Amino acid sequence: MKVALVNPPFSKLVYGGEKSIKSITPCLGLFYLQSYCADVADIEVFEGEFYSSLEALIAAVNDFAPDVLGVTTNTSTWPYCVAISQAVNAGLKLAGGPYAAFRVKECLEYFDAVALGDGEVPLRALLQTGRVSEAPGFAWRGSDGIIRTNPTPPLPPLDDFPFPDHHKMQLGLYQASPHRELPEPFATMMTTRGCGFQCTFCLSASGGLNGGKYRERSVQNVVSELTVLRERFGVRSIQFWDDTFTMRKQRTAEMCAALKPLGLSWVCNTRTDKMDQETADLLADAGCRGVFFGVESGHQPTLDRDHIKGVENIQVRGALAACRRAGIRTTASFIFGSIDDTRQSIEASVDFSLQLESDYVLYNIYTAHPGTSGYRRAVEEGIIDSYEVDVARWKGEPAGVPTVCRNLSRNELHTLKAEAYLRYYRHRDPVKHADLIATYIEELHLLTGGSAVDARVS
Repeated sequence: MKVALVNPPFSKLVYGGEKSIKSITPCLGLFYLQSYCADVADIEVFEGEFYSSLEALIAAVNDFAPDVLGVTTNTSTWPYCVAISQAVNAGLKLAGGPYAAFRVKECLEYFDAVALGDGEVPLRALLQTGRVSEAPGFAWRGSDGIIRTNPTPPLPPLDDFPFPDHHKMQLGLYQASPHRELPEPFATMMTTRGCGFQCTFCLSASGGLNGGKYRERSVQNVVSELTVLRERFGVRSIQFWDDTFTMRKQRTAEMCAALKPLGLSWVCNTRTDKMDQETADLLADAGCRGVFFGVESGHQPTLDRDHIKGVENIQVRGALAACRRAGIRTTASFIFGSIDDTRQSIEASVDFSLQLESDYVLYNIYTAHPGTSGYRRAVEEGIIDSYEVDVARWKGEPAGVPTVCRNLSRNELHTLKAEAYLRYYRHRDPVKHADLIATYIEELHLLTGGSAVDARVS
């Protein structure tokens, strides 16, 4: 049996003109599916980013002639998922990923079944039995038109999963954003899944995929994979993509002790309330060169009410200062356009980002993903309806999705974002960032028709 697992192209759609400064990394979920089911089917992973067009991707998948098509779905790429399903010749078509898990009825208009959580166990069972009705963790539509949901299987220990096949991932095709850039070749890994906090925008939060349940790989399991990457592929650096790498302090200490002898450079993500000086020093000593923090808002009432982050901004200052003292570069990521954001609260966030003196900053616009509490609140309060993704109607960030801010229009949010980047880059190093400054000046001209640009950002 031949199985094609497809990750639709996303960078041009989601990042637009910012593509060159964003990370493009392997779809680890599909590579884990491939390794977990490699002994029961001939499985090929198709990364849409590496084809000249959607049509070229579809042609490659059809040339492979799969019996089963599996497509990973995300909110903004949903229209591409539909196009792939409609154009690929396969006897059985499956959808997985976050969008499908929370839009089952819509997905079953184009796919035969939807995986509702982690896909390894459901896909293996399906390939072994050949019947969706007997495979746990799938939703499907019977011949009578009724949607049925099979019981969800227990989540297995992460150490039970074979390592993903790094041969295809180590072809030099992926891209590190400037704030994650390290000596090449680099690899990406996850040592945990889930997070379980309450953040309103996140699908790893409580109530998200798999209920947001947090799970860990053992330190030894992680080190074994890192050893393979270093010795077989000559990897020199790692991007850890865990939502919260330093979730547990004892595990963090054990992980750092095991990482240090490997001599690898690495970066990770974590929460500011999971970072203190002791942790920062441990990370730095073990090879950590950068930490990404989701700060979200510098306006505490917005952080508490709209993001439910559970963090005080005094903790944010402390976390970044600890990393700075340890010699670790930092990235502070902010979200504009939550439900109650105003021009004043966004300006407070920009002011806060300048005060933090992080090495890098990201300004993003709030995306109400189905399955998040932010989406549910926006629908319940009548700010948005249960929209259909439409990339022609809703251009720019968030691609294909309506904004939820009741006080600011989409254009105003994009304008504030461009202005924020100009303030930041001019504050940090206007000579070094001259190209980016020019990019955002041009974007402001496009957004405002040239009006008010000089007054706001010159």
